[in-house]
Amino acid sequence: MQNVSRRTQLIIWGGIAAVALVAVLLIATAGSGGGGFSFLGTSNEPTVTPGRQIVDADGTEVPVEQQDSVADFTAAYGEPAGTDFARLRIPAIGVDAPVGNWFVDGPVMQEPYGPVDVAFYDLSNFSGLGGYPGAGQNAVFGGHVDLNRDVAYAGDHYRGPAVFWALDQLTPGTIIEVEYNGQLLEYSVMWVEHLEASDATNWRQYWSSDVPVDSITLFTCGGEFDFESLSYSHRTVVRAERI
Repeated sequence: MQNVSRRTQLIIWGGIAAVALVAVLLIATAGSGGGGFSFLGTSNEPTVTPGRQIVDADGTEVPVEQQDSVADFTAAYGEPAGTDFARLRIPAIGVDAPVGNWFVDGPVMQEPYGPVDVAFYDLSNFSGLGGYPGAGQNAVFGGHVDLNRDVAYAGDHYRGPAVFWALDQLTPGTIIEVEYNGQLLEYSVMWVEHLEASDATNWRQYWSSDVPVDSITLFTCGGEFDFESLSYSHRTVVRAERI
């Protein structure tokens, strides 16, 4: 099967196992500079957002109203337990998300609970990586771009765009808010990069805590979707600095 861009999306209906992971990473301890990061991520089903055409595998257009939405899912099932660590808002793309705190003590960074929430990754177990919001380092957040699977906390299936679906639309100067520990922290986007998933890039540079200004880094999947590997070709990484 051929790759397709997110602007002309395809949807696979039916018997694909629910193996979608967007915010999962393998922390590689080999390589130059004492380590690198490579993403492991697949998403069964790229989905829909206004202005993006979607069709099923036989070319039939799928009506927007058949897609699930983060807002409707939240209204029906609430926010998952364990996501009161912080709140992340990106008004420009309609994000107002609860944040869970995931301590990374091994090779895998756990994914968020579902389409609604964002994961904050506590990388304190790894020297020189990450940081907490507002502490002068680099707080790392990950979220799903889309999802097509059962969501355990809701006891229901979700098929649609997830919290970071429009992350690739951010531009320098976009404001990101993090409500954490009684403070409202504001950050301005500095850059957005689209990195090849297969690239041997040393990901450590993106999660480094050695930053000149208190920063946050957000990531999700992006680029083209390959139905053979059930994975996206790129990863979208956003860096923002506190203002």
